[in-house]
Amino acid sequence: MARPNGGGAFQQMLTQTQWDNLDFLLIDMPPGTGDIQLTLAQKVPVSGAVIVTTPQDIALLDARKGIEMFRKVNVPVLGVVENMSLYHCENCGHEAAILALAAVIALRKNMRHKCLGGCR
Repeated sequence: MARPNGGGAFQQMLTQTQWDNLDFLLIDMPPGTGDIQLTLAQKVPVSGAVIVTTPQDIALLDARKGIEMFRKVNVPVLGVVENMSLYHCENCGHEAAILALAAVIALRKNMRHKCLGGCR
């Protein structure tokens, strides 16, 4: 079974869309270091990347790989955002940590990136 060519579709979007004069273009990409990430890093003048991750082991592994890939292609990582770390009860307002927070904190400190949101 052939996998979809995400990189080709992404490259088509980048080259066939009239972006005008942008101050920022935020691109939400799938996790990992696949075709889309490499296409972006090679074809677009990227001034920085923000890594968004959850505290799960597999997500942190992808985040580390992403940080390393951007480092290799000279794209600065601006920081790390921790996602899905708290559950907020709509009834009582109580917040509870649903995933281990220490792993994201360790990733951020070990890779020397600042927290842009959600990290404690």
